[in-house]
Amino acid sequence: MKNFYPFAGILILLLAITPEIVLAQPDPTTTHDSTYLIDFTLFPEKDPFLTDDIIKISLKFDMKKFIKTKHKEEYQKAQLTLYNPDSNIVETEIRIRARGITRKSICYFPPIKLNFKETEFDNDSLNDINSLKLVTHCKNSDLYEQYLLKEFLVYKMYNLLTDSSFRVKLVQIDYIDSEDKVKPLTKYGFIIESHNHLAERLQGLRIDRTNINTWDTDRYLTGLMAVFQYMIGNTDWAIPVLHNFRLVMPSVLNSNILAIPYDFDYSGMVNTVYAIPDENLGTETVRTRVYRGFCLPSDDHYQRLFKVFTENKQAMFSLVEDLELLDKKSRPEMLEYLEEFYTIIESPQQAERHIIGVCRPLPVR
Repeated sequence: MKNFYPFAGILILLLAITPEIVLAQPDPTTTHDSTYLIDFTLFPEKDPFLTDDIIKISLKFDMKKFIKTKHKEEYQKAQLTLYNPDSNIVETEIRIRARGITRKSICYFPPIKLNFKETEFDNDSLNDINSLKLVTHCKNSDLYEQYLLKEFLVYKMYNLLTDSSFRVKLVQIDYIDSEDKVKPLTKYGFIIESHNHLAERLQGLRIDRTNINTWDTDRYLTGLMAVFQYMIGNTDWAIPVLHNFRLVMPSVLNSNILAIPYDFDYSGMVNTVYAIPDENLGTETVRTRVYRGFCLPSDDHYQRLFKVFTENKQAMFSLVEDLELLDKKSRPEMLEYLEEFYTIIESPQQAERHIIGVCRPLPVR
């Protein structure tokens, strides 16, 4: 187990990341690159979102009440304990509730929204925090913990391709029942960067309205996203209704909206037992890839997008190979699925058959 970073450091990071340059997604004919200056107190040496270290926390709350009321938008009190590397323990009271429309029904132990609005921290910078999303293990079995780890890696894969992506951080959590009616358990989860701080990091504005046409979003990023969704075998997304998407409007003049995906548990890469493909797609399993992107102007645009993936090929495989928490079944499954994708985009004939030739035509305007 690697060194633990304090949970508070993540909260500071989400408030204090300051972009050095404006992030404007380029046209596929240009190179995409950006640099950030990181300025926060607890981690002066490195951005903790970019390390493999695991945060350790504990949450103490009425666990039976949490499960019983998971379908209601009701908060309950919880005691959050932060374990620092120097053995100092910090405790504070927060509020929590279940989150995730689909996962509330699927999961015995659904994802959690951590609410800090009524929390008083000694560090003034932390008092500006509203909430964070915590993805949980869903069910108390090793299989579901593997699903969580695979979904965590999918987020990390998209981080390799673009900064316009949600950052995530792996967490080890001790769940403690405040009523002493449920045995304590220790599980992994991961924190997702908030929409507000994603927009701040990208020097843009958060947008929540729906009915935004997919073809009116940033062409480069949306094209990259569509190929990425194909890579992981995910068809459970739709930009106009904000299904598994968040939007950011860059502050750069004449820039288009950035559409940023999240929630990948229905992808073939994660391959959960509850993931069922849309019957309109004509596939029997989510492991069968279907390209749902709109057509790009020319084959050259696809090739430039494919190049981004090939340049990050080794890093993609390393993410899977280096996560020791993956078991002997999950790792080879993910590696094989990745290899199948790269076989397709590295072959002009297969790329034409599976991606370029089956793109969705742009509507006539």
